[in-house]
Amino acid sequence: MFTVRQALLEDLTQVRDIGIHTYRAHFGELWHYPHELEAFLAEDFSVSALEQTLRDPDVCWLLAYENDALVGYARLNVDSLLAPTQTRGAELQKIYFLPGHAGNGYGQRLFEQVQQRAIERRQKTLWLEVLQRNTGAQRFYQRQGLSICGETCYTSAQGSIGIWYMSKAL
Repeated sequence: MFTVRQALLEDLTQVRDIGIHTYRAHFGELWHYPHELEAFLAEDFSVSALEQTLRDPDVCWLLAYENDALVGYARLNVDSLLAPTQTRGAELQKIYFLPGHAGNGYGQRLFEQVQQRAIERRQKTLWLEVLQRNTGAQRFYQRQGLSICGETCYTSAQGSIGIWYMSKAL
């Protein structure tokens, strides 16, 4: 059975663990130096950073379960600025599943929950960033009704990575 619920402050350790695990699985190869990856994860998934977002009324963490096992999550930020259009809307900042739990319809069901939360928060737009080279994710988002509305580039010591902005009206 697949279920989704909003994360609570008491879920901080679970959010941290699945966040680090899924980030390594999906993006670990983008980092040339393991110590830089570890520094990023330590900051992005620090207890203080997660506690702040779990308490923030403009951030919604959703946890996805298969039976009683946590298999995925999403993070939605409301009233977030979409740079190409200079409008505000709901930003789907993260939506990830553990390896082996993709391709079974769970992404669709979690996305529907994200979209519903955005509508409940009276957001007019749902938007996200996706790597230009991640064509599988782009196809998934296009099936959900999003389309490319701009582009940017993330530059770090690792190099530059092209990113598409995708959005849809709600």
